[in-house]
Amino acid sequence: MKKLLSDRTYSLGLTIVIVALLAGIIFPGKFPTFQNLSQIFLNLSIDTIVAVGMMLLLISGAFDLSVGSVVAFSGCLAAYLMFFLHVPVPIALLVSLLFSLIIGFVNGYLIAYQGINPMIQTLAMMGIVRGLALLVSGAGIQGLPYWFNAISQSRLLSIQMPIWYMLLIVGTMAFLTKNTTFLKRYYFIGGNEKAAELSGIDVKRMKLFSFMLVSLLAGFAGILLASRLGAALPTSGRGLELRVITAVILGGASLQGGTGKIQGALLGALLMGIIGNIMVIARISGYWQEIILGIILILAVWIDKLLQRQSTKSVLRKPTVLLVLIFGMWGCELPPKQGGTTKQPRANEIDQTIQNEEYVMVTTAVSMPMYVNHDQAAFIKWGKERNVKVSILGPADWDVPAQINTIEEVIGTKPTGLLINGTDPAIAQAINKAVDAGIPTVVYDSDIPNSKRHAFLGTNWYDIGQMQGEEMVKLTGGKGKIAYMGILGLSNMEDGFRGLLDVLKKHPKMEVVGKFDDKANVEEAAKITADLISAHPDLAGICGFDSNSGPGIALSVKEAGKAGKIKITTVDWEPEHLNLVHEGVIQLLAGQKRELFTWYGAEFLYDMVHKTNRLSANDAKAGITSLPTTVNTGLIKITKENVGLFLKK
Repeated sequence: MKKLLSDRTYSLGLTIVIVALLAGIIFPGKFPTFQNLSQIFLNLSIDTIVAVGMMLLLISGAFDLSVGSVVAFSGCLAAYLMFFLHVPVPIALLVSLLFSLIIGFVNGYLIAYQGINPMIQTLAMMGIVRGLALLVSGAGIQGLPYWFNAISQSRLLSIQMPIWYMLLIVGTMAFLTKNTTFLKRYYFIGGNEKAAELSGIDVKRMKLFSFMLVSLLAGFAGILLASRLGAALPTSGRGLELRVITAVILGGASLQGGTGKIQGALLGALLMGIIGNIMVIARISGYWQEIILGIILILAVWIDKLLQRQSTKSVLRKPTVLLVLIFGMWGCELPPKQGGTTKQPRANEIDQTIQNEEYVMVTTAVSMPMYVNHDQAAFIKWGKERNVKVSILGPADWDVPAQINTIEEVIGTKPTGLLINGTDPAIAQAINKAVDAGIPTVVYDSDIPNSKRHAFLGTNWYDIGQMQGEEMVKLTGGKGKIAYMGILGLSNMEDGFRGLLDVLKKHPKMEVVGKFDDKANVEEAAKITADLISAHPDLAGICGFDSNSGPGIALSVKEAGKAGKIKITTVDWEPEHLNLVHEGVIQLLAGQKRELFTWYGAEFLYDMVHKTNRLSANDAKAGITSLPTTVNTGLIKITKENVGLFLKK
């Protein structure tokens, strides 16, 4: 018995059983159901497939931080080939997997043969590959072929296919690692690399193979993810590398190398999946998700060191341990690789102009579909009609601090005017610097009233919340369980949440079961929704507050066979959103007039520069501008009754 308990795989399996039994006792009828358990496995399938390769790497004493980016790039490349170049599905998949292998080869060659540190090499590759994913897909690619989507969306014995792929890969690799001499050599390499080399093992070739394998598995996982979502997103896989490393360490791998079993990767991911599922069932706030993940990773490292019986002093001498501990304290999310700014590849500057004026839009996420298709498209069109140069700058993905850095960097270039996406009160100081520098500055979308901005055009997000709340009351008859999600902590969305709750609290028969952070990510929204449905089979409705909430919620609602039964209200009106309304999956879209406030925001800047609307000299000296201080452009209410007016014929 003592020997069994000392086996990390056995002890972890026992822990999982105990946690699952306790969850079943505490949450009977919610946790121990086929739907809930199968959803847990579906949600962890992508991470586990990558974790299999990471386990082999850690056994050999290495790791790869680029796997999350490879997941995104693989799906985006396959989608690009199929959607834009009309390449047959099998060929697109093979090309995507080939490029994944090449990425692994480059990592492995530079690390094994050129001696580059694995952390430095794979961290650099993470940024490169993420950039390639953004370059290939822009704001993401949707409308993928039926047979591609069927790869993940099909079922066998009522179980979705990614689970079967995961079990097949884990089983095959576990068997080969245990029964083939080639893979057994990784334990010798991790245990004592010098001794392994002296015994005749080609350590460099073995390391090269392991990096190629983990990259190949990440590429395959990316294809499965894009297939399941029905869309390839350049933001997919963010944070995956740390989740995978956490799962592998929990599963028995040592940071020193030489130990671990392939099946441990599955068990580690399963424990994390169960904990995440329990947090949803227990109504634990989404604010705690990243904190708990970081704590789990730190505990995993501590347990690893405890089992090795090494002193704290020796642990702190290990740079790998320090790296993981630091990542854990950051909530297991790597800092953005964009540095300052990233220019949206599909929104290039208009260079052919007869004027020297440049108007700059600074957004908080240049790759978000809603921004690309509405704000940026309108701004570019405005620039062409006014025959002026326009530029669109900002971080690739949602990042308020990076947006602040961008604004401050742009001020130094002295643009003619600044059109700033209002995202958070924290950007007020940067806006003030622009105004103090004499640059005409207009805020659009959501107001930053605590700034010196010359004007604001956009939407009152409180009204968005109220519209969703009123419609949800109507759809549910004023009773039932409701959940909502968006980007937690973002000021405009928090205003929207407040508007929703102010309506719902007037109806005592309506129960709010949770507020969740989907990180403006379709995959995350789908996972949250799946867990909510498992935890609350009688869920009446879900409200979404960012561009990707609706598609993610709809995906899991359809997968659960509850389309039309669980009411969905959300924001934005992309073609995908409109089609979901037409199908009866989404019941309401609270649409902003994004082209309107972007166009007139730019026009306000032009008027300020050219003094189109003149004031008296005294007004001008007093600092009074010729612009309205605040313009509320209102909302568009889209339901099944009028969606046909918005769908393209």
